[in-house]
Amino acid sequence: MELTFIGTGSILTARMSASALVDGKLLIDTPNGAMKAIRRAGIDLMGIDVCLITHFHADHFFDIVFLFLEQGLFAPKERGLVLIGPTGFEERVKQLFELSYPGTWETVSRNTSPRFIEFGEEGGEWSGNGYRIRALPMKHTTPIALGYSIVDEAGARLGYTGDTVHCPGVEELASSSSVLVLDTSFPHEKAGHMGLDDVEGVASRWPDLQLIATHLGDEVTGSSKPNIAFPSDGQTFQVPAA
Repeated sequence: MELTFIGTGSILTARMSASALVDGKLLIDTPNGAMKAIRRAGIDLMGIDVCLITHFHADHFFDIVFLFLEQGLFAPKERGLVLIGPTGFEERVKQLFELSYPGTWETVSRNTSPRFIEFGEEGGEWSGNGYRIRALPMKHTTPIALGYSIVDEAGARLGYTGDTVHCPGVEELASSSSVLVLDTSFPHEKAGHMGLDDVEGVASRWPDLQLIATHLGDEVTGSSKPNIAFPSDGQTFQVPAA
C-alpha cells in the first residue's frame, strides 16, 4: 500500500491542510486547496474512486466541491465515486453546492454517480474497491468524528485517526495497524486535538508500530521517539503487507 500525504498541517500554518491519498485512488479528507495540490503533484484526480471524510470542519471537508467538479463537471466518470463519512454527508455536500455553485449539483452528481456511506457516532464497516474499511469513533469538537482502519487485499493495515484527543479509538487503531497516522497538532492536548506528548505515549506503548504525525502545528517539529515520523507535504510512505 502506498500512502502519499497531500498535506500535513493544521490551520494557520504554511503546510497544506492534512489530507492523504492511498494508492492514488482512496482519498482521506478534502481540505482547502487539496485538489490543486493533487494536480501539482501530477496525480490523476479521475483515479480517485473512494473518499473518506473524518469530520465536517472546513479544513477537512470544503474541497469536496472541487473533487466533484474535477470528476464530473464536463463528462461522466467511468467508475462511480464512493464517499464515506459521518451522518449527514450527502446533505452537506448538496448544501455546499447550493452555496457555491447553484444549479450544478444535478450535473456533477449524474456524471459521478456518487454512493454515500454514512456512519453515526458508533462507526461501522464497508468493503469494496479492494479495501476493507472500518470507521471508528474519535473524540473531537464535532458531534461525530471518525478515524479509519484501511486494509487492502495484500493485508497492509493503515490506521488514520483524523482530528481527536487521545481516546479508546486511537488505541484500537494502534492495536490493529501496521502504520498509524495520528493528529499531532500541539505539544500538549488542546482544542480537541492530541498533543505530541499523547503521540509519544502511543509510541511507547506500541514500540514496534510505525507512527506518522500529521495535522502538525508550527510548535511541533520532531521527537526523540524513533518510531514517529514527521512527513512533509507530498511525501510518500509504504505500508507493508501482512
